[in-house]
Amino acid sequence: MEKLRYYETFFLLRPDLSDEERKEIIEKFKSIITEHGGQIVKVDPWPLRTLAYRVQKLTKGYYVLLEYGAPGETISEMTRNLRLDENVLKFITIKKSDKFIPDKAVAEPQPSSDVNSSEEV
Repeated sequence: MEKLRYYETFFLLRPDLSDEERKEIIEKFKSIITEHGGQIVKVDPWPLRTLAYRVQKLTKGYYVLLEYGAPGETISEMTRNLRLDENVLKFITIKKSDKFIPDKAVAEPQPSSDVNSSEEV
């Protein structure tokens, strides 16, 4: 079995989608994760929000937060599908930890000690 890492994907959906359409999109991304050997930790769909700035000429949207453990190639498949889906306006995926322990995944992972407090830009 391939090593799982702890990831968080945050994406913005179009404001004109129905509840059913949003649920279908979320299920699609959850199934991509599980079909590629990942494990879902948390799915957090947010209500309609006003955006800080226009995104594709829209001022509102629905955010969805997915936390999961997955192997590396799952992320490339997720990215490909997020780019292809016309209902997804923006997205970001962040690796939260190199280690994914399903029992402890609900708790916030501790930052590694080798990370410097100052980052170069």
